[in-house]
Amino acid sequence: MRGPHELTAPGAVPAPVLRFGAAVVIMGGVLLLNPFPLWWWVAGAASVLSVAFPRSMGSWLGIACMALGMILTEPSPGRAALAVLLIHVAHVIASWAWAVPWRSRIRPAVLLPGIRRLLVIQAIAQAVAALMALAVPPLHGPGFAWLAPLGAAVLTGASAIALRVSLGPDPVRRAASGAAAGGDARPSAGAPGANVGGPS
Repeated sequence: MRGPHELTAPGAVPAPVLRFGAAVVIMGGVLLLNPFPLWWWVAGAASVLSVAFPRSMGSWLGIACMALGMILTEPSPGRAALAVLLIHVAHVIASWAWAVPWRSRIRPAVLLPGIRRLLVIQAIAQAVAALMALAVPPLHGPGFAWLAPLGAAVLTGASAIALRVSLGPDPVRRAASGAAAGGDARPSAGAPGANVGGPS
């Protein structure tokens, strides 16, 4: 009887780093963007929940506390730009933590494509936010503070769609669609998983 085997890639970091990283970004963002202690506690509880159970949507509750802080405070172009950055970064890290099991390890190089996409999206979003801040005259009341949560919502939706497209269809659906397309055709001898030894 063979014991379990474990493969560790050199330079890999524990997966919980992503969960704690998302919690730190969320709490830092809420402390910077939301001046109301009540929402600090809500975001803190949501962050702790997201570390233990990333699929509980606790991270996104904490992200909402950041956007709420922008709505409840005076408008500021600098705060709006900071909100677009922190909300997007928190969403990306929380999405990674969602997909990675607790006991796994991750090589930082695997995250580079996602980091490049984040930088490209941020360059576009920050430019648009700056242009909107210059184009929209200062108003009484909320002003253009709504741009931050609106931009965050658009970025979240676009990131979710990009994540879904990049992951592709469910493996079960892929197998089912492949079987349906192939019908009763037998796999060739060179195909992966084929019975190259002939009938038993």
